[in-house]
Amino acid sequence: MKILFSSDTHVYPSFMARLLKAAEQLRPDAVIFGGDLIPDWRDSIRTSIEPHRTWVREQMLPLLREFHGKHDKIKLLLDFGNDDLAAAYDLARERDGEDFHLLHMRVVALSDSLAVVGYMNVNPTPFLIKDREKPDCRDHTGLSAQGVAVKGFVTAAGEQVPHVLDAGAGTLEDDLDVLSRTLTEQAWNQHAFIFVSHAPPKDTLLDYTSSKVHVGSLAVRRFIERWAATGRLVATLHGHIHESPWMTGGVWQEIDGAPCFNVGQGEKKLRALWFDTERVRESARLVLVDRGGTVSLMEPGQWLPKQ
Repeated sequence: MKILFSSDTHVYPSFMARLLKAAEQLRPDAVIFGGDLIPDWRDSIRTSIEPHRTWVREQMLPLLREFHGKHDKIKLLLDFGNDDLAAAYDLARERDGEDFHLLHMRVVALSDSLAVVGYMNVNPTPFLIKDREKPDCRDHTGLSAQGVAVKGFVTAAGEQVPHVLDAGAGTLEDDLDVLSRTLTEQAWNQHAFIFVSHAPPKDTLLDYTSSKVHVGSLAVRRFIERWAATGRLVATLHGHIHESPWMTGGVWQEIDGAPCFNVGQGEKKLRALWFDTERVRESARLVLVDRGGTVSLMEPGQWLPKQ
């Protein structure tokens, strides 16, 4: 199956539309948005709640509905990332299973033998919005990491509410254990799968910031290692750390034989990933889409063009 993937389309307001424009030309079997969709941040969390809801209602949902109406054979899979306010999530849930499929904590079938597994929470960050944050692992919470903000706010209730990250309330590792159990159930235990995690795996080419620190998730890495060993993990797709490809010089890395990608995101050209699930390493290409909608597939040696 052919997959078109991008993450962090919030970087520029037209990026979601550009990815769908690329899909019209490339005709994948599925388009996957890996979180951080909403571009409309204002001065604070509180003042951004209504703009986020408005953007989802007036921009995102009509765009996805129109695409699905024209190309109903192409599956759309997406979910919110850590920069998308949960106060707008009810609007997305209303169309879940209609124009698109939400991914977080789910296994979504692409065929009788291939699925997508989604996980959008991230390990602790310096940011104050905590809607999609949790401590990392039971034995490595990440709460004491340099620069991390343990206190912040959540918005699922539709308003800004104080929140403190607490490992006792659950970790990324706990959630991923739940997904692992789902993958062993009869309905899914014969499926190969693509893992879509907003957070990249820790200590890789995919999670290195401009501050020269690896900030990925250990729980995500452990999940990848666990499932790569089974041979069922086709590829993993990530975002979150926009600049990592420029910091490390790489957009993908194998973990125990599983190819893991973060193509990053810039501000002038949308960056996306195209691949065939039958031959991921050989087929993977960086896709660039400019402001005019021109789609370019770059050869493997050209994966870090100037922005």
